[in-house]
Amino acid sequence: MEYKVNDAKLIASTFIPFVNQIWQGDYDMERTQAALSKTLNITAYDNKMLVGCLRILTDGYFFGTITELLVLPFI
Repeated sequence: MEYKVNDAKLIASTFIPFVNQIWQGDYDMERTQAALSKTLNITAYDNKMLVGCLRILTDGYFFGTITELLVLPFI
């Protein structure tokens, strides 16, 4: 398992297929990319496959809140 703190390389084309396995939706690529750029993203990869993502919205000093905690269900 590889963990990345502040994964600035997380892109919508990787995130959308991942999130659709957890929350099905018709996600817009550009809006998703804009949203990802506004949060601190902590990710988990298993053999280069995104399996977990924690998104944190922060002011960079005092305030931070977890907006999403997403983990693939393993069967």
